[in-house]
Amino acid sequence: MKKPLVNIFFYGDGTHIHAIGWRTYERTGTYEELTSFLQSRVQPDHPDAQREDLAMPILWRDFEVMDRLHPFVNELVEKGIVGEDAVYCATRIVNDEVCADETRDESSDSATPDYLLMYMTDGGFDFPQLIQDDYFEAIHLLRSSGKHISCLKLVFSMIDTLGYVEYGPKRNDCFARWLDDYCDLARVGVTSDELWQLRNSLIHMTNLDSRKVRSGRTHRLLPRFTHADRDVPLFVDGMKVLHVARFVMAVLPAGIENWLRSYNRDPKKFAEFVERYDTIVSEARFAVSS
Repeated sequence: MKKPLVNIFFYGDGTHIHAIGWRTYERTGTYEELTSFLQSRVQPDHPDAQREDLAMPILWRDFEVMDRLHPFVNELVEKGIVGEDAVYCATRIVNDEVCADETRDESSDSATPDYLLMYMTDGGFDFPQLIQDDYFEAIHLLRSSGKHISCLKLVFSMIDTLGYVEYGPKRNDCFARWLDDYCDLARVGVTSDELWQLRNSLIHMTNLDSRKVRSGRTHRLLPRFTHADRDVPLFVDGMKVLHVARFVMAVLPAGIENWLRSYNRDPKKFAEFVERYDTIVSEARFAVSS
């Protein structure tokens, strides 16, 4: 039985996409044979494909997010141009030259679910559930199992990730900057630099003494594991106490809420978030893809 095929082309320059085109076929064969055929037709098809200009140019990064959430092939299906089970090849044409291509068959058993689709709801992208699945579920499991040091290491790793996603691959300051911008650290009486030093010593050496702590330039933090509502002394034996439960259960969630509100204030940040979060691996999404 013949299967509908479509070569889709995204035309633009080095910065923006300006138009979309397509060329349809019907053929029999395996998925590999059909996608190979489409790829072989990219060069001859793209100059003469049926084409629609966009109302205004769109940044490639923004368009890629739009196409992942609402693939252009769906529009071709809705218009009756191709069938619902169409195999398609999507190809960038930059300054009239083939730039890169990819094949996507959403009905294929080998297709990996896209987390953008997994967490998109009628109310928008479900950031809180993504962070819960990727980090807080494991953090709470470690904490409830009494694996406090491992829990704290994962907390620090999560802050590293949130800082990277927010500010990009800057050196050393993403962790502290994210905490300063979004968290009320006064609630636990510590500074972002003190937490950064503890993060370095715990993750790299599993001790409390970073170089800066050993040199006396900053306080050594002593993690204290107790109930979030129970107060702890600010200092014990010359060490400043970090109330871990209050930090993890109160300060960080409030900071994440503040961070997520920034996306409501500046929706353009979402494409940047996707570009960076695409590089992040997680327990939850790796299990789905496996």
